Amino acid sequence: MNVFLLPYTWMRHLSMSLWCAGAGLLAWWVVLAVFLNWTVWPPSLDGPILLSGVAAAIAGASLLGEGNLRRMALAKRLAFVGLGMALTVGFTLVWYYAWHFIVLKLVFGSGDYAQDATDPSLVSFTFRIGAFAAAGLASGLGPAIVRKGGGFIDHVAGGLAAGIGAGIAWHLLNSREFNTDLYLAGAGMGLTWGFLHGLLVWGIPDSLYAGWIRVLSARRFGRRIPVDAPDGGPKERFVGHFPRGLDLYLPVDDGVMELHLSVAVDDRQRYSARGLSLQPTLVRRFLERVDLRYDPRRPAPLETRLSSGDRIYLGEGERQAVLEFIMLPREER
Repeated sequence: MNVFLLPYTWMRHLSMSLWCAGAGLLAWWVVLAVFLNWTVWPPSLDGPILLSGVAAAIAGASLLGEGNLRRMALAKRLAFVGLGMALTVGFTLVWYYAWHFIVLKLVFGSGDYAQDATDPSLVSFTFRIGAFAAAGLASGLGPAIVRKGGGFIDHVAGGLAAGIGAGIAWHLLNSREFNTDLYLAGAGMGLTWGFLHGLLVWGIPDSLYAGWIRVLSARRFGRRIPVDAPDGGPKERFVGHFPRGLDLYLPVDDGVMELHLSVAVDDRQRYSARGLSLQPTLVRRFLERVDLRYDPRRPAPLETRLSSGDRIYLGEGERQAVLEFIMLPREER
Protein backbone atom coordinates (compact mmCIF):
# COMPACT_ATOMS: atom_id res chain seq x y z
CA MET A 1 0.00 0.00 0.00
CA ASN A 2 2.04 2.91 -1.37
CA VAL A 3 0.23 6.07 -2.43
CA PHE A 4 2.77 6.64 -5.22
CA LEU A 5 1.72 3.33 -6.78
CA LEU A 6 -2.01 4.15 -6.65
CA PRO A 7 -2.95 6.59 -9.42
CA TYR A 8 -6.05 8.70 -8.92
CA THR A 9 -8.42 6.57 -10.98
CA TRP A 10 -11.51 4.53 -10.13
CA MET A 11 -9.21 1.51 -9.71
CA ARG A 12 -7.86 2.96 -6.47
CA HIS A 13 -11.15 2.02 -4.81
CA LEU A 14 -10.31 -1.65 -5.36
CA SER A 15 -6.80 -1.44 -3.90
CA MET A 16 -7.91 -1.72 -0.28
CA SER A 17 -10.38 -4.47 -1.23
CA LEU A 18 -7.68 -6.63 -2.79
CA TRP A 19 -5.32 -5.88 0.10
CA CYS A 20 -7.86 -6.99 2.72
CA ALA A 21 -8.97 -9.95 0.61
CA GLY A 22 -5.40 -11.22 0.60
CA ALA A 23 -5.22 -10.77 4.37
CA GLY A 24 -8.46 -12.70 4.86
CA LEU A 25 -7.27 -15.58 2.68
CA LEU A 26 -3.88 -15.68 4.41
CA ALA A 27 -5.49 -15.68 7.86
CA TRP A 28 -7.74 -18.61 6.90
CA TRP A 29 -4.70 -20.54 5.63
CA VAL A 30 -2.66 -19.83 8.77
CA VAL A 31 -5.44 -20.98 11.09
CA LEU A 32 -6.05 -24.07 9.01
CA ALA A 33 -2.45 -25.07 8.25
CA VAL A 34 -0.64 -23.97 11.40
CA PHE A 35 -2.88 -23.78 14.43
CA LEU A 36 -5.04 -26.78 13.68
CA ASN A 37 -1.98 -28.95 13.01
CA TRP A 38 0.17 -27.77 15.93
CA THR A 39 -2.40 -27.02 18.61
CA VAL A 40 -4.95 -29.30 20.24
CA TRP A 41 -8.23 -27.87 21.47
CA PRO A 42 -11.82 -29.10 21.60
CA PRO A 43 -13.86 -28.83 18.37
CA SER A 44 -16.10 -26.25 20.01
CA LEU A 45 -13.25 -23.71 19.71
CA ASP A 46 -12.73 -24.13 15.96
CA GLY A 47 -15.44 -21.61 15.09
CA PRO A 48 -14.44 -18.78 17.42
CA ILE A 49 -10.72 -19.18 16.65
CA LEU A 50 -11.27 -19.16 12.89
CA LEU A 51 -13.70 -16.23 12.90
CA SER A 52 -11.71 -14.12 15.35
CA GLY A 53 -8.46 -14.83 13.48
CA VAL A 54 -9.87 -13.86 10.09
CA ALA A 55 -11.67 -10.81 11.52
CA ALA A 56 -8.51 -9.61 13.28
CA ALA A 57 -6.37 -10.12 10.17
CA ILE A 58 -8.76 -8.16 7.96
CA ALA A 59 -9.13 -5.34 10.49
CA GLY A 60 -5.36 -5.24 10.97
CA ALA A 61 -4.78 -5.16 7.21
CA SER A 62 -7.13 -2.19 6.86
CA LEU A 63 -5.34 -0.29 9.63
CA LEU A 64 -1.89 -1.27 8.34
CA GLY A 65 -2.83 -0.09 4.86
CA GLU A 66 -3.88 3.27 6.25
CA GLY A 67 -0.69 3.53 8.29
CA ASN A 68 1.41 2.80 5.22
CA LEU A 69 -0.45 5.33 3.10
CA ARG A 70 -0.18 8.06 5.73
CA ARG A 71 3.49 7.28 6.45
CA MET A 72 2.93 6.84 10.19
CA ALA A 73 5.95 6.27 12.42
CA LEU A 74 6.70 2.57 12.84
CA ALA A 75 5.94 2.46 16.58
CA LYS A 76 2.66 4.32 16.09
CA ARG A 77 1.77 2.10 13.17
CA LEU A 78 2.32 -1.07 15.20
CA ALA A 79 0.29 0.27 18.12
CA PHE A 80 -2.42 1.39 15.68
CA VAL A 81 -2.70 -2.09 14.17
CA GLY A 82 -2.24 -4.03 17.42
CA LEU A 83 -4.96 -2.17 19.28
CA GLY A 84 -7.41 -2.58 16.41
CA MET A 85 -6.76 -6.32 16.16
CA ALA A 86 -7.07 -6.80 19.93
CA LEU A 87 -10.41 -4.98 20.02
CA THR A 88 -11.65 -6.99 17.04
CA VAL A 89 -10.76 -10.32 18.67
CA GLY A 90 -12.41 -9.28 21.95
CA PHE A 91 -15.65 -8.14 20.30
CA THR A 92 -15.78 -11.25 18.12
CA LEU A 93 -15.44 -13.68 21.02
CA VAL A 94 -17.93 -11.85 23.24
CA TRP A 95 -20.60 -11.61 20.55
CA TYR A 96 -19.92 -15.13 19.27
CA TYR A 97 -20.62 -16.69 22.64
CA ALA A 98 -23.52 -14.32 23.24
CA TRP A 99 -25.11 -15.58 20.04
CA HIS A 100 -24.51 -19.27 20.66
CA PHE A 101 -25.13 -19.54 24.37
CA ILE A 102 -27.76 -16.90 24.98
CA VAL A 103 -29.73 -16.16 21.83
CA LEU A 104 -29.98 -19.73 20.55
CA LYS A 105 -30.94 -21.13 23.93
CA LEU A 106 -33.55 -18.44 24.48
CA VAL A 107 -35.00 -19.09 21.04
CA PHE A 108 -34.88 -22.88 20.95
CA GLY A 109 -35.00 -23.63 24.67
CA SER A 110 -33.76 -27.02 25.78
CA GLY A 111 -35.28 -29.17 23.05
CA ASP A 112 -33.71 -31.08 20.21
CA TYR A 113 -33.17 -27.88 18.21
CA ALA A 114 -31.05 -26.42 21.00
CA GLN A 115 -28.84 -29.50 20.99
CA ASP A 116 -28.37 -29.24 17.24
CA ALA A 117 -27.69 -25.50 17.38
CA THR A 118 -24.88 -25.89 19.90
CA ASP A 119 -23.25 -28.82 18.06
CA PRO A 120 -19.81 -27.54 16.88
CA SER A 121 -19.96 -29.72 13.74
CA LEU A 122 -23.15 -28.05 12.51
CA VAL A 123 -22.55 -26.12 9.27
CA SER A 124 -26.08 -24.91 8.59
CA PHE A 125 -26.08 -21.22 7.66
CA THR A 126 -29.37 -20.78 9.49
CA PHE A 127 -27.61 -21.37 12.80
CA ARG A 128 -24.25 -19.73 11.89
CA ILE A 129 -25.42 -16.46 10.38
CA GLY A 130 -25.32 -14.75 13.77
CA ALA A 131 -21.70 -15.79 14.27
CA PHE A 132 -20.66 -14.35 10.90
CA ALA A 133 -22.63 -11.16 11.54
CA ALA A 134 -21.03 -10.75 14.97
CA ALA A 135 -17.50 -11.29 13.62
CA GLY A 136 -18.11 -8.94 10.70
CA LEU A 137 -19.46 -6.25 13.00
CA ALA A 138 -16.41 -6.67 15.23
CA SER A 139 -14.05 -6.32 12.25
CA GLY A 140 -15.61 -2.94 11.53
CA LEU A 141 -16.06 -1.68 15.09
CA GLY A 142 -12.48 -2.38 16.18
CA PRO A 143 -10.90 -0.16 13.47
CA ALA A 144 -13.64 2.46 14.03
CA ILE A 145 -12.59 2.87 17.67
CA VAL A 146 -8.91 3.10 16.76
CA ARG A 147 -9.72 5.68 14.08
CA LYS A 148 -11.63 7.61 16.77
CA GLY A 149 -15.03 7.25 15.18
CA GLY A 150 -14.15 8.50 11.71
CA GLY A 151 -16.84 7.14 9.36
CA PHE A 152 -18.47 5.20 12.18
CA ILE A 153 -21.58 4.27 10.20
CA ASP A 154 -19.47 3.03 7.28
CA HIS A 155 -17.42 0.88 9.64
CA VAL A 156 -20.40 -0.65 11.41
CA ALA A 157 -22.62 -1.19 8.36
CA GLY A 158 -19.74 -2.18 6.10
CA GLY A 159 -18.29 -4.62 8.62
CA LEU A 160 -21.69 -6.20 9.22
CA ALA A 161 -22.31 -6.55 5.47
CA ALA A 162 -18.84 -8.03 4.95
CA GLY A 163 -19.37 -10.62 7.66
CA ILE A 164 -22.78 -11.67 6.34
CA GLY A 165 -21.40 -11.72 2.79
CA ALA A 166 -18.60 -14.02 3.97
CA GLY A 167 -21.17 -16.31 5.54
CA ILE A 168 -23.18 -16.43 2.32
CA ALA A 169 -20.05 -17.28 0.31
CA TRP A 170 -19.15 -19.97 2.85
CA HIS A 171 -22.66 -21.42 2.62
CA LEU A 172 -22.83 -21.39 -1.19
CA LEU A 173 -19.39 -22.97 -1.66
CA ASN A 174 -20.36 -25.62 0.87
CA SER A 175 -23.52 -26.53 -1.05
CA ARG A 176 -24.10 -29.63 -3.09
CA GLU A 177 -23.19 -27.85 -6.32
CA PHE A 178 -19.61 -27.65 -4.98
CA ASN A 179 -19.70 -31.16 -3.47
CA THR A 180 -19.97 -29.76 0.08
CA ASP A 181 -16.31 -28.72 0.04
CA LEU A 182 -15.61 -27.05 3.41
CA TYR A 183 -12.02 -26.37 2.38
CA LEU A 184 -13.11 -24.35 -0.65
CA ALA A 185 -15.84 -22.73 1.44
CA GLY A 186 -13.30 -21.46 3.99
CA ALA A 187 -11.10 -19.92 1.29
CA GLY A 188 -14.10 -18.21 -0.31
CA MET A 189 -15.16 -16.93 3.09
CA GLY A 190 -11.80 -15.24 3.72
CA LEU A 191 -11.63 -13.72 0.24
CA THR A 192 -15.21 -12.44 0.25
CA TRP A 193 -14.96 -11.04 3.76
CA GLY A 194 -11.76 -9.15 3.06
CA PHE A 195 -12.91 -7.83 -0.32
CA LEU A 196 -16.23 -6.49 1.00
CA HIS A 197 -14.55 -5.06 4.10
CA GLY A 198 -12.01 -3.15 2.03
CA LEU A 199 -14.70 -1.95 -0.36
CA LEU A 200 -17.27 -0.80 2.22
CA VAL A 201 -15.48 0.09 5.46
CA TRP A 202 -12.51 2.33 4.65
CA GLY A 203 -11.37 3.40 1.21
CA ILE A 204 -8.39 5.46 0.12
CA PRO A 205 -9.37 9.07 0.96
CA ASP A 206 -9.04 11.99 -1.43
CA SER A 207 -7.11 13.86 1.28
CA LEU A 208 -4.02 11.85 0.30
CA TYR A 209 -4.08 13.55 -3.09
CA ALA A 210 -3.82 17.16 -4.23
CA GLY A 211 -4.81 18.96 -7.42
CA TRP A 212 -2.25 20.26 -9.91
CA ILE A 213 -2.41 22.33 -13.09
CA ARG A 214 -0.12 20.95 -15.79
CA VAL A 215 0.79 22.71 -19.06
CA LEU A 216 0.48 20.59 -22.19
CA SER A 217 1.40 23.34 -24.66
CA ALA A 218 4.80 23.13 -26.32
CA ARG A 219 6.15 26.45 -24.98
CA ARG A 220 5.93 25.43 -21.31
CA PHE A 221 5.28 21.72 -21.66
CA GLY A 222 5.44 19.83 -18.36
CA ARG A 223 5.30 22.93 -16.19
CA ARG A 224 2.90 22.33 -13.29
CA ILE A 225 1.79 24.10 -10.12
CA PRO A 226 -0.16 22.81 -7.09
CA VAL A 227 -3.65 24.13 -6.48
CA ASP A 228 -3.94 23.25 -2.77
CA ALA A 229 -2.61 25.52 -0.05
CA PRO A 230 0.09 24.03 2.24
CA ASP A 231 -2.26 24.17 5.23
CA GLY A 232 -5.10 22.47 3.35
CA GLY A 233 -7.36 25.55 3.38
CA PRO A 234 -9.16 27.25 0.47
CA LYS A 235 -6.92 28.53 -2.31
CA GLU A 236 -7.22 30.04 -5.78
CA ARG A 237 -4.52 29.91 -8.47
CA PHE A 238 -4.50 32.38 -11.38
CA VAL A 239 -3.36 31.77 -14.95
CA GLY A 240 -2.46 34.45 -17.49
CA HIS A 241 0.38 36.35 -19.18
CA PHE A 242 0.58 39.31 -16.81
CA PRO A 243 4.29 39.38 -15.80
CA ARG A 244 3.78 39.63 -12.03
CA GLY A 245 1.47 38.28 -9.37
CA LEU A 246 0.21 35.22 -11.25
CA ASP A 247 0.67 31.62 -10.18
CA LEU A 248 1.12 30.27 -13.71
CA TYR A 249 2.56 32.40 -16.52
CA LEU A 250 1.78 31.50 -20.14
CA PRO A 251 2.98 33.55 -23.14
CA VAL A 252 0.59 35.87 -24.94
CA ASP A 253 1.54 34.24 -28.25
CA ASP A 254 -0.47 31.22 -27.13
CA GLY A 255 -3.67 33.24 -26.95
CA VAL A 256 -3.60 33.70 -23.18
CA MET A 257 -4.88 37.00 -21.81
CA GLU A 258 -3.41 38.95 -18.89
CA LEU A 259 -5.83 37.30 -16.48
CA HIS A 260 -7.45 34.39 -18.23
CA LEU A 261 -8.41 31.63 -15.79
CA SER A 262 -8.39 30.65 -12.14
CA VAL A 263 -8.55 27.23 -10.49
CA ALA A 264 -9.82 27.17 -6.92
CA VAL A 265 -10.20 24.61 -4.14
CA ASP A 266 -12.48 25.00 -1.11
CA ASP A 267 -12.15 23.67 2.43
CA ARG A 268 -13.89 20.42 1.39
CA GLN A 269 -11.33 19.76 -1.36
CA ARG A 270 -13.68 20.50 -4.23
CA TYR A 271 -11.97 21.96 -7.29
CA SER A 272 -13.44 24.38 -9.80
CA ALA A 273 -12.31 26.43 -12.80
CA ARG A 274 -13.43 30.03 -13.38
CA GLY A 275 -13.26 31.90 -16.67
CA LEU A 276 -11.93 35.45 -16.25
CA SER A 277 -11.47 36.50 -19.87
CA LEU A 278 -13.65 37.35 -22.87
CA GLN A 279 -11.43 35.11 -24.98
CA PRO A 280 -12.37 31.43 -25.49
CA THR A 281 -11.99 29.34 -22.36
CA LEU A 282 -13.15 25.75 -22.77
CA VAL A 283 -13.14 22.80 -20.36
CA ARG A 284 -13.37 19.39 -21.99
CA ARG A 285 -14.07 16.06 -20.37
CA PHE A 286 -15.67 12.81 -21.49
CA LEU A 287 -18.90 13.60 -23.38
CA GLU A 288 -18.96 17.16 -22.03
CA ARG A 289 -17.73 20.63 -23.00
CA VAL A 290 -18.11 23.71 -20.81
CA ASP A 291 -17.59 27.24 -22.20
CA LEU A 292 -16.26 29.47 -19.40
CA ARG A 293 -15.56 32.68 -21.29
CA TYR A 294 -16.53 35.68 -19.20
CA ASP A 295 -19.97 37.17 -19.82
CA PRO A 296 -20.06 40.89 -18.83
CA ARG A 297 -23.83 40.66 -18.33
CA ARG A 298 -23.41 38.23 -15.45
CA PRO A 299 -22.62 39.37 -11.89
CA ALA A 300 -19.91 36.71 -11.45
CA PRO A 301 -17.62 34.59 -13.67
CA LEU A 302 -18.83 31.24 -14.90
CA GLU A 303 -17.31 28.21 -13.17
CA THR A 304 -17.43 24.44 -13.33
CA ARG A 305 -16.30 21.58 -11.13
CA LEU A 306 -13.03 19.94 -12.12
CA SER A 307 -12.15 16.26 -12.05
CA SER A 308 -8.80 14.63 -12.58
CA GLY A 309 -8.01 14.42 -16.29
CA ASP A 310 -10.07 17.45 -17.37
CA ARG A 311 -8.40 19.58 -20.05
CA ILE A 312 -8.69 23.34 -20.31
CA TYR A 313 -8.23 25.14 -23.63
CA LEU A 314 -7.31 28.85 -23.57
CA GLY A 315 -7.66 30.72 -26.85
CA GLU A 316 -8.45 29.08 -30.18
CA GLY A 317 -6.92 28.02 -33.46
CA GLU A 318 -3.14 28.16 -33.69
CA ARG A 319 -2.99 30.58 -30.74
CA GLN A 320 -4.10 28.19 -28.06
CA ALA A 321 -2.74 26.95 -24.73
CA VAL A 322 -3.78 23.61 -23.29
CA LEU A 323 -3.81 22.81 -19.56
CA GLU A 324 -4.69 19.64 -17.70
CA PHE A 325 -6.03 19.27 -14.18
CA ILE A 326 -4.65 16.18 -12.46
CA MET A 327 -4.68 14.68 -8.98
CA LEU A 328 -1.30 13.52 -7.64
CA PRO A 329 -0.16 12.18 -4.25
CA ARG A 330 0.07 15.04 -1.79
CA GLU A 331 3.58 13.97 -0.75
CA GLU A 332 4.83 14.75 -4.25
CA ARG A 333 4.69 18.44 -3.39
